[in-house]
Amino acid sequence: MSDTYVNTRRFLAPFKTVTGKVQYFGFAILISIILLAIFAPIIASYSPTDPICDPFEKPSMLHILGCDDAGHDLLSQLLYGARVSLFVGLSVAFFATTVAVILAITAGLYGGWVDKLIMRIVDIALSLPFLPLVIVLGVFLGAALSTQIIVIAIVMWAHPVRELRAQILSIRSLDFIEAAQSMGGSRASIGVRHILPEIAPLIVPQFVRIAHNAILVETSLSFLGLGDPLQISWGTILYHANARAAFLTGAWSYWIVPAGLAVAITVTALAFIGFGYDASLAPRIAKRVKKYLGLKSDITPDLDAALSIRSLSISYHSEFGESQVVKNVDLDLHSGELLGLVGESGSGKTTIALAILRLLNPAAEVTAGQAWFEKLDLLGQNDQTIRALRGKKLALIPQSAMNALNPVLTIGNQLTEALNRGGGLTGKQLKLAVVDWLEKVGLQSHHQKSYPHELSGGMRQRAVIAIAICNNPDVVIADEPTTGLDVLVQEEIMALLLELRHSLNLSILFVTHNLPLIARHADRLAVMYHGQIVDCATPLELKTSATHEHTQDLFNSLPDINDEKRWPTREIANNKAIIELDDVSKSFSKLNALGLSYGHKHQALQNVNLKLHAGEKLGLVGGSGAGKSTILRIIMGIIRPDSGAVKLNSIPLSGSKYQALMAQYVHMVFQDPYQSMRNSMSIQDIVAEPLRIIGKYSANEIEQRVKAALKEVHLPNDGPFRSRLPVALSGGQRQRVAFARAIITNPKVIIADEPTSMLDQSVRMEIMELMDSLRERLGTAFIFVTHDIVLARHFCDQIIVLKDGEIVEQGLAEAIIKNPIHEYTNALIDAA
Repeated sequence: MSDTYVNTRRFLAPFKTVTGKVQYFGFAILISIILLAIFAPIIASYSPTDPICDPFEKPSMLHILGCDDAGHDLLSQLLYGARVSLFVGLSVAFFATTVAVILAITAGLYGGWVDKLIMRIVDIALSLPFLPLVIVLGVFLGAALSTQIIVIAIVMWAHPVRELRAQILSIRSLDFIEAAQSMGGSRASIGVRHILPEIAPLIVPQFVRIAHNAILVETSLSFLGLGDPLQISWGTILYHANARAAFLTGAWSYWIVPAGLAVAITVTALAFIGFGYDASLAPRIAKRVKKYLGLKSDITPDLDAALSIRSLSISYHSEFGESQVVKNVDLDLHSGELLGLVGESGSGKTTIALAILRLLNPAAEVTAGQAWFEKLDLLGQNDQTIRALRGKKLALIPQSAMNALNPVLTIGNQLTEALNRGGGLTGKQLKLAVVDWLEKVGLQSHHQKSYPHELSGGMRQRAVIAIAICNNPDVVIADEPTTGLDVLVQEEIMALLLELRHSLNLSILFVTHNLPLIARHADRLAVMYHGQIVDCATPLELKTSATHEHTQDLFNSLPDINDEKRWPTREIANNKAIIELDDVSKSFSKLNALGLSYGHKHQALQNVNLKLHAGEKLGLVGGSGAGKSTILRIIMGIIRPDSGAVKLNSIPLSGSKYQALMAQYVHMVFQDPYQSMRNSMSIQDIVAEPLRIIGKYSANEIEQRVKAALKEVHLPNDGPFRSRLPVALSGGQRQRVAFARAIITNPKVIIADEPTSMLDQSVRMEIMELMDSLRERLGTAFIFVTHDIVLARHFCDQIIVLKDGEIVEQGLAEAIIKNPIHEYTNALIDAA
């Protein structure tokens, strides 16, 4: 591939895949039908309106499909009829889909009264009776081909608006949309650049459905006499066949069937085309494989262990091939032990956990190995035996509490359901058990009436733990149970698991990439790397004498709060502040269906003051709900404060140009590198987006600046790399791309919102080094947002500690760590 940018954004599935072959087959069929219609005068020997054969003449070499009751050649009518039917169907689909997409994007992006007005019009349109409306409009406008297109389009635009809008509302909340807003992108540009490509796979099925229905409605209108009497279509062929007794004469087999098949084949071709639109981003499973084989191993399991895994290998299958993710793993969990299974994303640790419980998805195949529990090889048992063990003897604590809980059932109902699996409890005993388990995990009895969304993240995780262990299992598999929680809540959950472990004699396999947390509490650590266990020993033994280089790197990447500062504080030569917040306050209200506020306001920020100087690294530290993200969104102009002032170079900002002006000086790097950039955009497009929003650079200038930005963040800048999609990059590479996008406009400030929290431990220090080097080379100031006070102490010059929307402590990083004043700061330091 050349060194020039190649746009790899695809709407076609790769031909080598099954999905791609199906999609191309659909295109081949549709193109063939279109070509037959276009070249009908050449292919057909006779005019469709000339009587050139005997009435009801049967198919022959001269008249392949025979003739109708008036002596018209049916093959000619079929080919010429394709012109009208395809024109009506595709024209209606185009106009109706275009209107629906424009209205859906407008409603979804603008919201408020615009959304309400559009959706009320949609409600009215959907409430009108379909067929009577078609008849009335057809009579009013008169019989003609244009009438058919207008009438059918009028009645078919509303339903797609509702479906597309629902998807747009979901997309609108994603980080890459907020990233585009923070770069100064207008609603219109975001709609075209981001929303439209994201909903493209949904537009195709809508187009197909409308085209299909349009052909059927055209048939109905022709049947009612509202079609163009001078035009021949598949609909008029069917109408005349039915009206002229084709079924009674036996002519239906060559008069009705070909036209009906033409409609069916056309619709099928359109469906095949839509089938492959998302295949390049979401490969389909190649086949269903037998996952649990109970394959024998020469290695004897430890039958005294609570769980013993031997020679376990697992592969994933997709239409793009096979990938082995677990390779010959041996692992023992001793009775009453807390064993930490540590590894980076993609190392295979969660796959092992799910394989033990027989919960792997259909694409996964256990190719070798055994998992022994109570002298049973779990991988060789039937489904009934495994179901009897799950939740009773073997329990899973999943990583996302909000996704693990049913949003429409109360916590009490979900806990009751889990207790019923254990059996033996009824009536009052069951109710008492629910309360008892809630109290065991630190919740209160009234929480049984709460829904998941009414609880905090830590409380939801406690509820998930109660549901998992309420039947007193012997082995608990905890899959990243602290991911997404702030550092204080992580310690609370860890302390709870340790307490339950001792009181219930649990054996816990704790799957995580959070090495600092598990290293403080685990009896042993098993370190995974590229699908293999590369080290297994106590945390102290691994820290001091690990045998594998990867394990050594993991421990070496852990900064201790008492270590020498990794990135020394530098004196700030220029005392002029770039960004200032003066007495900024912000509250949020709940909104009812009419968009009106009600109930108690949540005070997100209260009289916040901060200053950021040129070249300074300022840390905002605090747990979830402290107000960190609200500060960032106020600075970027995404939301406006209730009171106080935001200043840029000592000038207060306000008005419609606030966000666009701030975007020239400040760029934001988001927490999640997997959500902050759209997966269907190339690296070239992602990094270039701020320049395209500004709109004053040529294509050559954009390409050169993208190359320079990628080089600054130590990534390849050749054509093949710039053509890649984010799905082909690791988490660390994605975050480097995010920083390349951040520096391409030479901003004075980069806001880094928890830029390392979603990354593996060894990658975190790489990103921190990158930020420090950018400050050193480009003079960029940083606002570094984190709940990790250890990382803030090592990286930042100044630290601000936030709690419940207020600044409780601020000053030099070293001074705050060595002499904390507020109890909350002390708690953060203790948790570290």
